[in-house]
Amino acid sequence: MQSINNKPKTVKDQIRQIIKKPKEKFLTFSQKEYWEILEKNQITLCFGPAGTGKSHISIKKAIDLLYCEDNKYEKLIIIRSPIESSKSIGYLPGDIEEKMAPYINPTYYLLNKIIGKESRELMEKVNLIEIIPISFLRGRNIDNSIVIGEEFQNVGIDEMKLVLTRIGYNSKFFLSGDIEQSDLFKDKNKIGLFDAKERLRGIKDIGFFEFNKNDIVRNPIISEILERYNN
Repeated sequence: MQSINNKPKTVKDQIRQIIKKPKEKFLTFSQKEYWEILEKNQITLCFGPAGTGKSHISIKKAIDLLYCEDNKYEKLIIIRSPIESSKSIGYLPGDIEEKMAPYINPTYYLLNKIIGKESRELMEKVNLIEIIPISFLRGRNIDNSIVIGEEFQNVGIDEMKLVLTRIGYNSKFFLSGDIEQSDLFKDKNKIGLFDAKERLRGIKDIGFFEFNKNDIVRNPIISEILERYNN
């Protein structure tokens, strides 16, 4: 078990003690393009089907930025809206972590693959990872952080506005989802991610990227299944 008894003086030292710089390994050219867009923009909105690497590349890039020599970020923030809508989270048992656990586990799984479970747990222990339900963001400005929001096909326009207007100084937001698979909205125009695709286009420092079924790197049968359901 790693030790953090000799606590480093700075957040950067603390991060470098816990994690290693991830390797830049891409399974498709689209993943490399997405990596570069995440690097360039303050806010990146990503669209695409399951299995394309949206989440994997976002998390890997967040760790890379936390580790880099000129790091200006102090933590990784994971935001998520429970499928039933973030407004219902108060009815779930337990504290925030327990309430959000079923929705955050896929992100933790990827973090464990990229930096190891032990390092991820240490990051939590020293508050380098924070979990925030979308409904708890109101009134908060997020500075010096990398924010990852996944499954944003289940986030409405008002919630999307709330999330986007929380960005403070020296922060990056990586928000992604598959607008073809919303659990809440039959009308795409009500999906915050879809609405933002056109509403925010042309704003400096907001980037957009779209994966398609040809970018799927999981079992090839997924592409055929999605094609049948989407046609």
